[in-house]
Amino acid sequence: MIRCRCLFALLLCSSFAFAQGNTAQHSKTTLATHLLVTTSSPAAREHFERAMRYFEGYDLKQTLADLREAEKSDPDFAQALILISHLTRDPAEQSATRSRAKQLAAKVSPGEKLLIRWMAEAQENDYLPAIAAMNDLLAMFPADQRVAFMAGGWLNSQQRYEQAVFVLEKAVALHPDYPAALNNLAYAYAYTGAFEKAFNAMDRYVAFEPDEPNPHDSYGELLRMDGKFEAALEQYRMSVRIDPNFGSEVGIADTYALMGKEQEAREEYERAIVFASSRSDKIQYQLQAAMTWVRDNNVKRAEKALSEIAKDAHAASLGKWEAESYRIAAMYEPTYKPALKSLQAAQHALQDHEISASDRDEELSRVLRVLATRSAESADMKTAVEALNQLSVMADSSRSQVIQLSYHGAAGAVLVTQGNFVDAISHLQEDADDPLSLQLLVKAYTRTGAADQAQAATAKLSALNLPTAEQALVVPSFRASLLTQAGNAQH
Repeated sequence: MIRCRCLFALLLCSSFAFAQGNTAQHSKTTLATHLLVTTSSPAAREHFERAMRYFEGYDLKQTLADLREAEKSDPDFAQALILISHLTRDPAEQSATRSRAKQLAAKVSPGEKLLIRWMAEAQENDYLPAIAAMNDLLAMFPADQRVAFMAGGWLNSQQRYEQAVFVLEKAVALHPDYPAALNNLAYAYAYTGAFEKAFNAMDRYVAFEPDEPNPHDSYGELLRMDGKFEAALEQYRMSVRIDPNFGSEVGIADTYALMGKEQEAREEYERAIVFASSRSDKIQYQLQAAMTWVRDNNVKRAEKALSEIAKDAHAASLGKWEAESYRIAAMYEPTYKPALKSLQAAQHALQDHEISASDRDEELSRVLRVLATRSAESADMKTAVEALNQLSVMADSSRSQVIQLSYHGAAGAVLVTQGNFVDAISHLQEDADDPLSLQLLVKAYTRTGAADQAQAATAKLSALNLPTAEQALVVPSFRASLLTQAGNAQH
């Protein structure tokens, strides 16, 4: 069952309009080839343009610094405000700048109105009008590489990789020397498993900007995804040499963690935490460091780390991170009742703090997925069904990809516990990039006699190299079990 078929159709049809450059429907005021920047302040415009150059180089700290300076120079600078809201990790700043941008939308150009609608509606978990606005913006400015860069990056963040490839390939065809689009395109390729294309795009990106940190940082991440750990470390270290303040220590730490070098990873995370540019970044790095204890199978240290992170996040009013800490603890907790307690704490955290609707609903969907799965595994089917029904309602009313995948992952997990492997497969296939769903797919395929599909899912799962909690919980032990099976087969 594909709940988001209408959304994909919307994306594809509007992307076709983007590709054809259909701007006949727009008034004369919108026939500019690039998105206008409405501000009365030359200083604000200068800060804004510098911010966008930093944004294209993925220096988000400097991007936000210049956007904030632009807003100081012109408090009515709507485009700067909506981009601050789009990029900040501070929930209060996100809410305030989004609200102000929406108030000012009547005073800006038609293209800027679409940008504000796209980014504001997405944060408010109203994805159909958000994506419609994004697609209208692409169609209005088919030759604007910066608009395509932002759209492709957002589609990547929404796990809509095929749509990102479509948009970014058109942008690169029109502007082959635009590094930022090449970077986003390389990521989109990698997330669809097309690593040869990803590395070709990344080679071009590095060739354009060999002395900038981000090309090497990005190359390191894609090499790591493909399991080329030593080559990834070399690229990350080159990024650190170019700019020690860029933040590539986190990439080195993540790589060590995936290599099984957990102590080395913790040391690198500590360095990254010291120089974190925000409380949110600091807590994110702490969460990634906590996963090293999961990979070490050290239950007490993992629980202690996650508990401390949840307290820090609560004190900083970062409800999303607090909820995530509790959710991961519930996933890792060996027994059911303490896991339920952590999941209840996660739900409370999402209500206790100011959070955008999209962040709250998406994290809630992840929490409900864990609740449904853990409850079904513990034969508490009443709680499992209640959580799954709540997820179903959310998936019917939202076009968030995260919520859709949470529903399918939860439905598949509950069906597996019930022994209904055939129906489980149809759900789990929708979420086949997630380690938890992939592990269940291997089981379901095996139990239904689908040997070829089970083998393919096994290969995909064992090759996953993403520094996530789900990967830490599933992939190392899965690889170990494969080695044990191979050893037993030889005797």
